[in-house]
Amino acid sequence: MSFDQFAAQVLERLPSPVWVVQGDGEIAFANTAAAVEVGWSDPRKLLGMPSHETVHHSRADGSEYPRDACLVLRNGTPMPCTRQSDEWFVRRDGSMFPIAWSCAPIEMNSTRGMVVAFRDVSVDRERSRLRHEGQWEAIRAAAPRPAAALSRALLMDRLRGFIRENALDPALDPALVAKTHHISLRLLQGLFADEGSSPARFIRDERLSHARLLLEKGEPISRAGMLSGFSDLGTFTRAFRRRFGCTPSAFLRGYRTLP
Repeated sequence: MSFDQFAAQVLERLPSPVWVVQGDGEIAFANTAAAVEVGWSDPRKLLGMPSHETVHHSRADGSEYPRDACLVLRNGTPMPCTRQSDEWFVRRDGSMFPIAWSCAPIEMNSTRGMVVAFRDVSVDRERSRLRHEGQWEAIRAAAPRPAAALSRALLMDRLRGFIRENALDPALDPALVAKTHHISLRLLQGLFADEGSSPARFIRDERLSHARLLLEKGEPISRAGMLSGFSDLGTFTRAFRRRFGCTPSAFLRGYRTLP
């Protein structure tokens, strides 16, 4: 058996869903796990089908997800994906499921393509929801009066808005957010934990999103980090790699991944 035959057999029998999208947006390969996940028993029937219109055409609320807004396909060209908080695939029967995925460019015979690996994270989300729901109930019972006077949704809106407006300030941290809103740091952390996050992560993600835009506009790596609120290049590089799966320099070369 040649190496190519061996590699093809491994990929086909891999229990994780994997497929390849070619330059015009069509599915060029799908292993059995990928086909079954989206409702097809025979992966060969997916070949040649438009990837976006087949499994990624709708958002979680049922609204249309335009092809030109798709992270994997943009203007008909496979693109390395960047992190999104709420991506869903649509099965053949119309049911939907939240996904975690990663992408990497691949050279094909006459064009570039994209290897896409994905998985259903429905169970993960439900476990997280139940865990955070219990944490919120415990924290709400001990909430100080100023926080109790606001609904949870309104308080979260104010907290997120404040962070978005001030994320680029290097001095912003969870303690300052809590102090500004007259709540305890513990309550602040519990509010974000209920949504599967943390105030520190939310601040960091806002800074990283801004830094990514600056990199895409041509800013040097060190300047993009500084203008986005990071105190030093090392901290920025490590945070960027954890968030996007690659270093800023690798991002500029076209490789990105979504954990």
